[in-house]
Amino acid sequence: MDEEVHYTVHTNMVYLLIATAIVLFISRIVVNILDLPLFLDGSRDVDFRILLLGLENGLIDFYDPVFVPEGVPDWPPYYLYFWYFIFYPMGLIPFEIGVYVWDILRLIISSYIVLKAFKIIKNRTNLLWFYFTVLVGFIIDGWYNNCNFLLIFFLLLSYTSLENDKKWVSGIFFALSTIKINSVLFIPVLLLTKKIKFKDLIYYIVPFAALCLPYIIFPDYLFQMLNNWSNSTPGIQGLTPLDPIIWKAVQPSHLMFLGFMLIIVFEHLMQYEKGQKFRTIVVSVLIFFYIYISITVWILPMIFIY
Repeated sequence: MDEEVHYTVHTNMVYLLIATAIVLFISRIVVNILDLPLFLDGSRDVDFRILLLGLENGLIDFYDPVFVPEGVPDWPPYYLYFWYFIFYPMGLIPFEIGVYVWDILRLIISSYIVLKAFKIIKNRTNLLWFYFTVLVGFIIDGWYNNCNFLLIFFLLLSYTSLENDKKWVSGIFFALSTIKINSVLFIPVLLLTKKIKFKDLIYYIVPFAALCLPYIIFPDYLFQMLNNWSNSTPGIQGLTPLDPIIWKAVQPSHLMFLGFMLIIVFEHLMQYEKGQKFRTIVVSVLIFFYIYISITVWILPMIFIY
C-alpha cells in the first residue's frame, strides 16, 4: 500500500472517530434534555449504569442479580470476575463525570488501535473492513457505553506481543481480554492462521487458568456464572431459541474485537489464490447475518415492547 495513502486513511479514520465521539457527546445532552421514547432514553449509557450497579454487589456477590432502573431488562452479571477490579476505579467517580471519562478513554484507545493497525494489516481492503468494524462497534459501544473497546485493546496487545516473540506477555493480555468469554475465539484464530503451534498453548492456558482459580476453589461461584450465561433476558427475543444466545455472543457492538480476529484470518488467506473470494463470501454472510439478528432480536422487540 502506498505510504502516503496509507497514512491518510489512518488519520481520516481517527478524525472520523473524533467526530463520532462529539456526536455521541451531543446525543447524551439531547437525551437528558428532551422527552424521548423509552428505547432511546432508556438505552443511552444503560450498560455503563448497569456495570456501575454491578460493582455495588461487591466481589463475593459479583454474580447476584443487579437491580436495574425501571424499563431496563434484568441483567445478571456474566463477565468474568476480574472485571470488578478493572472497572472499579469508575465506581469512585460520579456517574455524570464517569460517562465522559469512559467516552474519552474509548476514543483514545480506539484511535491507538486505528493507528497501530497499519503495522499489522498489510492488505488495504482488509484494513478498510477492519476500520468499518471498529466504527460500527465504536458507535454502538459508545451509545450504550459498554467496554468492548477494552477487549480489542487487550487482543491487539496480545497479538503485537506475539509478533515480537513475547509469548508470556501475549498470553497475559489474552487472559485479560476474556472479561467476555467469547474472546477465547482468539486462540483458534491464532492456531488457524499458524501464528502459534499447539505446543504454544501453554503460554495462553496458564495465565487464563491462573485467573480462573477462584472458580476452581469456589465451584458455586462458577455455577452461578454459568447460570447467568444461560439467562434469558426479557426484551431480547428472536425467531428461534438460539437467537438470543447468539445475540449475546456476537451482537454488533462485539464487532470491535470479533472483527479484529476475522481480519487476522483474512490476512492469512491473502497468500492463497482464492483468499479474496473467501473473504467476499464471509463478509456477505456476515452482513446478512447481522441484518437478520439485529432485526429479529433487537429492532422488532424494541418496537413492539417499548
